[in-house]
Amino acid sequence: MIWVHCGSGDEVPFCLSLASRLAEASDVAGVLLTAEPEVLEMIGRLPRGVELAPVPADTASKVRAFWEDRAPRYLIWVGGTLRPVLLRWIEKLHLPAVLVNARTAGLHGKGSRWLPRAGRTAVAAFDRILTADGATATRLMRSGVPADRVQVTGPLLEEALPLRHDANELTVMAEALDNRPMWFAADIVSQEVMHMIAAHLVASRRNHRLLLIVTPRDCTTGPQVAETLREAGLIVGVRSEGDDPTEEQQVYVADLEGEIGLWYRIAPLTFIGGTLSGGGATSPFDAAVLGSAVVHGTRKAPHDARFARLAQAEASREVRSASELGVAVGALIAPEQTARLALAGWEELTRNAETLNTLVRDALHAIEDAA
Repeated sequence: MIWVHCGSGDEVPFCLSLASRLAEASDVAGVLLTAEPEVLEMIGRLPRGVELAPVPADTASKVRAFWEDRAPRYLIWVGGTLRPVLLRWIEKLHLPAVLVNARTAGLHGKGSRWLPRAGRTAVAAFDRILTADGATATRLMRSGVPADRVQVTGPLLEEALPLRHDANELTVMAEALDNRPMWFAADIVSQEVMHMIAAHLVASRRNHRLLLIVTPRDCTTGPQVAETLREAGLIVGVRSEGDDPTEEQQVYVADLEGEIGLWYRIAPLTFIGGTLSGGGATSPFDAAVLGSAVVHGTRKAPHDARFARLAQAEASREVRSASELGVAVGALIAPEQTARLALAGWEELTRNAETLNTLVRDALHAIEDAA
């Protein structure tokens, strides 16, 4: 069993993506995710093949009972505070272990002072230590931790996994659209249909060939959405009715289930549904990791942290109204503008890829060697 410990609520997104990667890659070992009770409450749906459990209390009897029950063969400890009794047990058993997102504050208990020897002892159980900042790495090495065990990676953050698509359909649709300028309104709620109409009319003033692709959150409402669009005077094609995109169409309603990954790959610019009228935003990572520039409204729950991450990387644009959206689309549809946002988003979401791949590979090798 591969054991991932999530040390704090801030680490939950990364731990879930790491656990998912481990479970997907390993066919010989299960994945156990542990955390403190208050952090467990923050963990929603688990990835397939991942089991959730509370971390044992830091006493010899509880740690021993946990080991007898679980018998993990590899540990990835992610952030948070260290647990001395548990880590001494790990060191005694020579369990392969790596510490990720290490920060000075987590290397000693609350109320404790940093002492060089204590710092070295606290991390003695770990074969490798990946620190979130250079200051932590410096302190560890000054306390006597060998430099070859310490690596400054910066904070490892949640990985975005690309949605699947039909490669044949991608080829067909790319040929049908023939490099036409377009933007994608992804997963929009019913209240946003009128916003998309207003925005598209504004954006089309700058480019009369501009095509809007719309995927409603409830795909069964595609024909009704199309009717609303036609009532506004727009020429509309509907995928569920067998229509292919044509040069005459102004809007294409892509209302087949499971195809949103296809449209993220095709459209250079995506509006994230649910962010203008509420109803719950969809994740902006799904678009960004597939190279589509992100524009969104102000209602970002439940993905506030993901939107904030893209904003900090200057990889998205926020708007407050349909008219602002139209102006933004008109400006951003220029290839150099969408490319700038899309590249920033892709770089932000893939910057940890090499480190994450190494973590997964090392864990699998350790499990295979122990088999």
